[in-house]
Amino acid sequence: MASISTTRQSLDQIERLKIMQTQLATLQYQISSGKKTRLFKGLENDVLSSERARADYKSLDTYINNITVADRRIKLMGNTLESAQQQATNVLNALEIQTQQGEIELDTINDLATNVQKFLYTLYNQKDGDRYLFGGAETQAQPISDTGSLDTYQVTRISDWLATTIDSDQLVDSYRDTAQLNDTVVGYSAELSSGNVRNVFVRVDESAELDYTVLANSDGFRDIMVAVSMIKNLTGTLEEVTREADDPATLVTAPGADQSEQNTNFYQVFNDLARMLSDAIDNLDLDRFNLSQTQAQMTQIMQNHEIEQNLQLDVISQAEDIDLNETAVNLNMLQLQLEASYRVTASVSQLSLVNYI
Repeated sequence: MASISTTRQSLDQIERLKIMQTQLATLQYQISSGKKTRLFKGLENDVLSSERARADYKSLDTYINNITVADRRIKLMGNTLESAQQQATNVLNALEIQTQQGEIELDTINDLATNVQKFLYTLYNQKDGDRYLFGGAETQAQPISDTGSLDTYQVTRISDWLATTIDSDQLVDSYRDTAQLNDTVVGYSAELSSGNVRNVFVRVDESAELDYTVLANSDGFRDIMVAVSMIKNLTGTLEEVTREADDPATLVTAPGADQSEQNTNFYQVFNDLARMLSDAIDNLDLDRFNLSQTQAQMTQIMQNHEIEQNLQLDVISQAEDIDLNETAVNLNMLQLQLEASYRVTASVSQLSLVNYI
């Protein structure tokens, strides 16, 4: 029995089967992944728009992460500013209460000021991870330390005042004048004391940076530290505000030839320190306001970035994602075609002259 050669037809059919199997594998991948292709080159004309959208999305993601980190730090800084204000307010209230009552309990105020000063050092050295928040761009340098030089300076000036080497005006100048009481003496780091420390910025988009700097030696922070320390040292040095007629002559009081003069000198300094604290609290309000403004700007910018990211996701989806329903229909049709092709291939391979006739 002679057979009819079907080699050419079989080879053609096999080649078509391979193409259909490749198409089937692609459709099955698309159904399982939701994507048109594994590789960018498979997107053909959409590859450029997809790559650009992904690059833009990643860039926006970087800015959003920057804002998220800066927002966390601003919240920590805001809490610290609020805590410093509260500590200063506690001391100020104590001074005002003592004045209203007409008797100054030096030991009570001294204990409060001592404890507050210790806490202030902790506040001013607030960190986020391993970064100091109030040292400007010098994030690894501790902003302030209790070196003892502030206490030494103030006790010396108080001693001069008691010895009438300086008067009350000069004593006030000694702790208010930053040329006399410089940042190094207060205990600030070399970086802050130099006045050359750089500010802290957050990159929020391609062309904008926002400043969220608050330094530990800003007017508010510095004046609270100096005033609280001065209150501590003044109340720790004096034994009484004024000397009564029957008090011993060795009793340490404010300088003055009589009780009236002693009273005047004490309250000149005492009231000035209260004003210094009050003004410092107001200055920290300005720092908190500036931080809040920056935070509000960041929030608005981040919301805009998130909207833009959603738009980029739409571009990516249009370029890369499949229409699930359409792909499912195509897969079903291809499977039917493939089954039919298998049957045709089987029939062709069995052809002979007998069944051909």
